[in-house]
Amino acid sequence: MKPWLKILLQIGVPVVILIILFKLGPWYGWAGVAVLAAFVIYWLRGNYFAFQANVRYNKKDLRAAADYYGRAYKTNRNPGMAVSQAFVLLKLGENEAAESLLEQVMQRKLSRSSEINAKINYSIALWKRGKRAEAIGLMEAIVPNFKNSVVYGNLGLFYLMSNDLDKALAHNLEAYDYNDTDNTILDNLALNYYLLGRYEEAKEIYDKLMEQNPTFAEAYYYYAMTLAQLDEQDAAVKALEQGLSYEPSMITDVTKAMLEAKLREWRPAAAEE
Repeated sequence: MKPWLKILLQIGVPVVILIILFKLGPWYGWAGVAVLAAFVIYWLRGNYFAFQANVRYNKKDLRAAADYYGRAYKTNRNPGMAVSQAFVLLKLGENEAAESLLEQVMQRKLSRSSEINAKINYSIALWKRGKRAEAIGLMEAIVPNFKNSVVYGNLGLFYLMSNDLDKALAHNLEAYDYNDTDNTILDNLALNYYLLGRYEEAKEIYDKLMEQNPTFAEAYYYYAMTLAQLDEQDAAVKALEQGLSYEPSMITDVTKAMLEAKLREWRPAAAEE
């Protein structure tokens, strides 16, 4: 059935029924309106749960957001709601629950985009559960047939975290050619150069990244580390101070405590310059 015809029937049939009921009498008509309203409310409750989940997530109430995404998924079985719930569970550190939920979702017949989103989040769950080879293998299987900035970014970071720096560089340069404005791709390439000791090249990419005001702490941490290697201590301290405004991402080992420790170490030296 064509989409426009389906919508027409969904609207037209109830309207025709209500007209018939009102012709039978006002009581029948208003009773029909009440039944229809109750049905619409019941039918749309999944949308309500999804809306509430988004509101809670934007307010950083992750527990409530996860619960509402779960209720939305149970209501309308939209796999996107399950993937969103799994993502929030990962941010909460409930990695086993996220892994289990995504395994259930991936058993269903999914659209291409839903399948990719589920696999991306599943790879993060695997990574955080210590199954690093499986996480990398899953992402490597995706890349030949599907490319986007998230896939490039996550796989590049997996390579970096595995200390496979040469393989990471080849991948991150390819990712940079694909999208040279994506924050994760820029951060990966800059970090790659830093870890290889190519500090001038790292700074060049980090400078480009900082123009876009990234919102994850590790970008500022390694930018500061790069600046320190280039004897730009004042700028390094400022980068760390800015980085404290943001949370680290889910995958890296950088913590706010690491930024704070470097600030305590570097501030006296910067003040003496």
